[in-house]
Order: sequence, then C-alpha cells, then structure tokens
Amino acid sequence: MDALWRVVALGLAHLYPSVRQHILNIVQNDKVPDPSDIDGRFKSLIETPSFMLNDVLHEELPVIVIDALDECGGLRHDSSGKSDHKDLLCTLNRWIYIDHLKRFKLVITSRHDEFIQRTFPKSMSIHIDIPSGSNVKPEDHTSHDICIFLKSRLESMGEGDAWIMGLCSFQMWV
Repeated sequence: MDALWRVVALGLAHLYPSVRQHILNIVQNDKVPDPSDIDGRFKSLIETPSFMLNDVLHEELPVIVIDALDECGGLRHDSSGKSDHKDLLCTLNRWIYIDHLKRFKLVITSRHDEFIQRTFPKSMSIHIDIPSGSNVKPEDHTSHDICIFLKSRLESMGEGDAWIMGLCSFQMWV
C-alpha cells in the first residue's frame, strides 16, 4: 500500500520542481510518516505537495492511473491486508473531495468489487465495464481498441513483426 503513494509522489517530483523540493525536505528532515500510516503518507507525499501545482493548467496535469486496485494491499484475507486496503480506499475517497486534487485526471482499474464501488460516489465517477476472458466477443470495440493501442506501442518500440502478428490474433483468445 505504501508503494502506491511513493510511486505517485516520485512521478510528480520528476515533473514538478516545487513538488520535488517539498518531498526532498520531508525526507531530509526525517518527516516521512511510517509506512503503516497510509493516510499520513498520502497527506505528506501527495495532498500537501500537489497543492503547489495550483498554477499549473488543468489540461497540463498528468493522468494518474491506478491499475488493479482490487489487488492493492496484497492478500486481503488476513487482518492487516484488509486494514491496509481499507486505508488506501479512504485516501482515494478523500482525493475526490479535495479541490486541488480534483484537478488531476485519476483513472482507476479494478475487477468488480462491491467495496471499491461503494467507495466512489456515482456522481463523481464513471464506471465502465470492459469485458475479459470468455465475455469478450470478436465484435467488441474494446478488444479492437486495445489491439490497436498495443500494436502502435509495439511498433513505436521497434518490436519485431512476430509480436505484432501475434497481437493480431489477440481478439480471438482474450
């Protein structure tokens, strides 16, 4: 759980000198909250330094993607995993209510999870179902779009035709 906010903070620090300086001050002065304090880490590494970005145009702020939220927190069947996952969801819920954080584009992917879905109010989020596995049909636009995206990324990376040819059959076995 602790890793998520550290990675987001690192990304923001790379993009914005004011955030970098703030985080550097926190680290140098040994003011970083304990890893078990997810809320404290969120406040010190994300909420407070991102306030300094109010002069950055909304369109120029980065898109922050949290992939597989349902898997964040490791094994949630033990008590510590459940607590960490709940704390992370609380910080994400706070994110959508803090004015200067609402300016960021936040994209979260997850398998269907009732607890996660209840965390985000429908009035402030858009839920999109993307079929996977046996639910994907050849005529689905989603799988076609994913195929096009992956092909373009592989081409831009200079990957060989074998990868791209294998990807063309992607829709058949997803």
